[in-house]
Amino acid sequence: MTTLVKQIMQEVLNSEVHLHTTNGYGSTNTKIRRWTTAITNTGSDITYADSATLGGTFTINTNGIYAISYSDQFNAVGNHGISLNSSELTTPINHLITTTDALIQTTSAGSGYRVGVSITLSLVATDVIRAHAAGETSGTNNSRARFQILRIG
Repeated sequence: MTTLVKQIMQEVLNSEVHLHTTNGYGSTNTKIRRWTTAITNTGSDITYADSATLGGTFTINTNGIYAISYSDQFNAVGNHGISLNSSELTTPINHLITTTDALIQTTSAGSGYRVGVSITLSLVATDVIRAHAAGETSGTNNSRARFQILRIG
């Protein structure tokens, strides 16, 4: 996205959460990623919470169109994606997670590869988005992992 487009979007909508550097997974929700660093966390349309037990959650507060992207890197072949309102928080996203819960999923080719997924969709207030993986160990460059969600309409 160009700087001008991003500036206009932030002036109009002003709701974005953009994170980098993974911090493992929740201890209870063992397939839900945690994050250490917020690049941007602005606006009232999205509430971001990070919990040592539950992992990272992005709760939607305003009906609208949202763009979401998630990239990750593992020390071996890894699976990750984005889930919506899932209750299967200890199930790897690439296995038996309900089709309606798994919005998008990908598999990396091997150690050190950063692979991303993205989706744009309509969400409603109280929806919960999560960076949902399969529990693989982060690669040596976990600061390259990113998660971004922003309201675009």
